[in-house]
Amino acid sequence: MSEEVKVEVAGGADPLVTAAILAAVTRLEEERAATAAVPRKRPSRGRWVLSGRPREAAPPIVRPAPDTDGWNVTSEEAAQDS
Repeated sequence: MSEEVKVEVAGGADPLVTAAILAAVTRLEEERAATAAVPRKRPSRGRWVLSGRPREAAPPIVRPAPDTDGWNVTSEEAAQDS
């Protein structure tokens, strides 16, 4: 599955420098191919990011409304009921 590519290194590079350049280019191409082979996905968000997102809040505590069944009974009325 490898393609043959012809590369010319100009500038009077000796064989050792040419080999180093081609090794670096080959490595870069292999890394690019490996990166392209992995499907892209959305980055996961950390807990600190998720903690700042709006979320549904619990309803407030609802207390029963005061009425005449004992909430507003004075001590005199309580003594009469007993």
